[in-house]
Amino acid sequence: MKIVVGVLLAVNLLMLFWISQSENQAGDLAAERASNMPLLQLLSEKNIKLPSQNESIKSTVEVTAEKPKPVSPKVLNVSSEASNTEIRTEKPIKKEVVVEESQPKAVFIEAACYSFGPFEKDKVANLTISKLQKLGLSVKKRYETRRELSGFWVYIPPLPSRADARKVVSILKRRGVKDYLIVPTGVKKHAISLGFFRTREGAQQRKTHMQTLGLAPVMDESYKESSGFWLDFSSSATRGLPKPFVEAIKSQNDGVSVKKRPCLK
Repeated sequence: MKIVVGVLLAVNLLMLFWISQSENQAGDLAAERASNMPLLQLLSEKNIKLPSQNESIKSTVEVTAEKPKPVSPKVLNVSSEASNTEIRTEKPIKKEVVVEESQPKAVFIEAACYSFGPFEKDKVANLTISKLQKLGLSVKKRYETRRELSGFWVYIPPLPSRADARKVVSILKRRGVKDYLIVPTGVKKHAISLGFFRTREGAQQRKTHMQTLGLAPVMDESYKESSGFWLDFSSSATRGLPKPFVEAIKSQNDGVSVKKRPCLK
């Protein structure tokens, strides 16, 4: 029994010694760590100026202003073949506006009366009447044979025979006249034609020149007859006849024209 008590006592003494040694080691370790760590100092103990609220806002604004602005993709044209990237602004392509000009209509600006013709066929005349009526014109149709002045004829009156006509031609050749013709048939048979002229002035000059050569030419008016249907109508500034319309009718019918005539009451 004494032995047991002695063992327990020895064990307790050993435990007490071990615990006291552990506490001493822990204290030494804490002291060593405390000596190596820097001392904690409050901001109030240092001479440091904290930024004010306005300065903080200013710095924030400056940082925001430095951010690059986004570039619109519409103005970028990057060339992959170039060594340096080029940024070009594409100019918008201007579209040309083509304005179609309508052909102006030429109308008879004065109140007057006209005749349109002659039309050889009644069917063509009736078709033209329908077109004129659509233009607001009142039309009357009539059939007529007209004798119209077509020009002026200069000639040497008929000679008794063709042989006599040839003698005169020989004289014309000697005097340098090249334009002539012996009339072979008709009322003027064996006459010598010296030219046909549309104006009286041209015919008169030819006649005078032949007289200076010692000849005795004459000048006559020449007429032609035309038969067909004529369309009579009145035109004014408000109800006129367009020129393109007239030209189209004339191109489809030879000899058709528009002539001014006296207005009948």
